[in-house]
Amino acid sequence: MTPSESYPRKRTAEKYITKEERPKRSTIDDVTKDSTNDDVQYILPTPVNTNPASIQDRKRHIQKIADIIVRKQPEVKVPKLKATEIEYNIAKSTSNKTYASTLRNAVLKLQRPEKFQSATHKKKHSQEDALKLLKSMTVSDEKLKKYGFVMSVPESVPYNKITRNCQRCDTEFKLSQQLEPTLCSFHYGKVRRNPDNRERYYECCLAPKDDSKPCDSCKHHVYQNSTPEEKQSIRPFVKTEEVFDQKGKYRVLGIDCEMGYTTKGFELMRVTAVDYFSLKTVMDAYVLPFGEVVDFNTRFSGISAIDGNFVSFNQMIQELGTVMDKDTILIGHGLENDMNALRLIHNQIIDTSILYPKFESTPTSKKSLKDLTFKYLSRNIQVGDHDSAEDSIAAIEIVKFHVDKLKV
Repeated sequence: MTPSESYPRKRTAEKYITKEERPKRSTIDDVTKDSTNDDVQYILPTPVNTNPASIQDRKRHIQKIADIIVRKQPEVKVPKLKATEIEYNIAKSTSNKTYASTLRNAVLKLQRPEKFQSATHKKKHSQEDALKLLKSMTVSDEKLKKYGFVMSVPESVPYNKITRNCQRCDTEFKLSQQLEPTLCSFHYGKVRRNPDNRERYYECCLAPKDDSKPCDSCKHHVYQNSTPEEKQSIRPFVKTEEVFDQKGKYRVLGIDCEMGYTTKGFELMRVTAVDYFSLKTVMDAYVLPFGEVVDFNTRFSGISAIDGNFVSFNQMIQELGTVMDKDTILIGHGLENDMNALRLIHNQIIDTSILYPKFESTPTSKKSLKDLTFKYLSRNIQVGDHDSAEDSIAAIEIVKFHVDKLKV
């Protein structure tokens, strides 16, 4: 516990109450033994070494959890005590980057427990039946286009301006000066809306959207190539039926790609493929980018350096061609980003962001994979070091959850 998190001593009429003089903290077991124990005035967040949030923020979250417990679990005799233990279990296993999202998921589970009860199925589908169902779930080309997939080879149109707008802070900068150190300040988390008061806040630091200073910074501005035509000018798109001319080993794969920022935009740096039926990772390739690296995007990519494990883009495509072909069904979340980074045009796609959309009418607004995984699988992901296989497996299991409800 840092000095700034030290607990204030309780003032009495005669003296301060020291740490040794405080009443011993009760446990849930103690409460069940002594139902008259309602003295919770000294309950405070349990100290942890991870420093996930300030003491005041932790106390605020404990109070919110306690309020939910009062409404949803009236049989609990000391809701603040149970809330403190719930918050502690989250705080001790998270950091300041993952605490808020993990706690949000826990609150959702308390508010809507019926959504997280394990579903039981009398009969599991055979592999062939599952394949039939998966085939019926693939998205049409027209809908894939609506969600940002490139479905035909675009014309090559190079970007011919000398400036870009930073993807993170929106500052205009000269491309020729991108590698020169500067200050780029930004929020790395998405904007979310508080269901209680409808206020919008950044999930990275919980700060209000309209009244907050950036919580992170980098030494360089970064950008993405926004149009298929720009992407085509750097590295061309190809149809899988043209590049994969041999039968792949797997009929259904979960795909997840990691990207980093370079002088050529937002480039592919890792490809992970997981078999749908066995959940085994069948490919995990690190890819050399075309441009010079500006930012590895480590927080989200898990990549911090280029080493001897990296292969060329063409080598990666050859390896990918051994595990898939034009008929392989690919599963992922926001898969248009992965397919565009791979420069592949493929029409056997199941995308969990399309399967469970946030709003049918606005394809650009999507539920996160993290939220979908918690909602449908009752499991937290992306709480520690990044693991692209974990994301692939999560998307696969969400699809399996959906398939198990269908009839052949």
